[in-house]
Amino acid sequence: MKKIYILLTLVLGFAATSCQNGTWEDDVYTGYTIWNKTLQEHNVISIQELKAKYNTYITNQNQFAEITTDSMLRGTVICTDDGGNLTQQLVLQDGTKQNPGFIIIGVNMNALYNHIQPGQEILLSLKGLYIGGYGSNGQLGFPSKNAAGVERIGRMSQQDFWDHVKFLGAPDPSRIDTIDYDQVKNLSKDQWAGCIVRVRGSITPKSTERWVLAAPEDADTGNGVTNTINLQGGGTLDLRTSTYADFASYPIKEGHVYTLYGVLSRYNTGWQLGMRTMSDIVE
Repeated sequence: MKKIYILLTLVLGFAATSCQNGTWEDDVYTGYTIWNKTLQEHNVISIQELKAKYNTYITNQNQFAEITTDSMLRGTVICTDDGGNLTQQLVLQDGTKQNPGFIIIGVNMNALYNHIQPGQEILLSLKGLYIGGYGSNGQLGFPSKNAAGVERIGRMSQQDFWDHVKFLGAPDPSRIDTIDYDQVKNLSKDQWAGCIVRVRGSITPKSTERWVLAAPEDADTGNGVTNTINLQGGGTLDLRTSTYADFASYPIKEGHVYTLYGVLSRYNTGWQLGMRTMSDIVE
């Protein structure tokens, strides 16, 4: 009996150590199974095909539709919520460098970056998800009501996300392309919203009393601040920063030229830049 007890103790101890060392291929995170290994690749369509099919729902505010066809996307996650600025969302890219597609995936989950890294290739099963326009950006998720009680496209639950996604291999950041803003600013916002861009310019803060990226006192509805990037080549671009971003208190130097990186997205008919982490602002 004593030998059996000792053996059982050793087995349990080994199992606990294996989990802590990350040797289990897919663990359970607070009751949610991490990604769906049973998904098999079939009926893969492009992001551009998906957005073209549901273009009416994307371009018209507060509209959305359920995806009822058994189709999938295969692409690379190019942005997560690391940095606290682009919260509870991922950006997925497919296609080629010359002809890519981009779409936002909204997930009601904090710290997604702990479980999925930029450069991770995934399969995403579309059937049962919803698609619509969030600020005229194509987004996959579920319907939800905003503060005014208006139903629009929102985020899917954690479990819905894990049920619909399968990881393919290990993350590879070299899959992520960075494009100069000048190359895409005059191109179709329907296609290029979601790409990673590089811009150079000085920053004019919303409030000249506070020369920081996002003082909470100046936040618009949604706890974000929109500053202005004065582009070196002429023109301006909105810089949207959450007051919850890790770099929200970053001090702006008057007239100083910065190199900025981030996700280029639509705000209705215009462009705006959302930086990802502190390293996206270079002096």
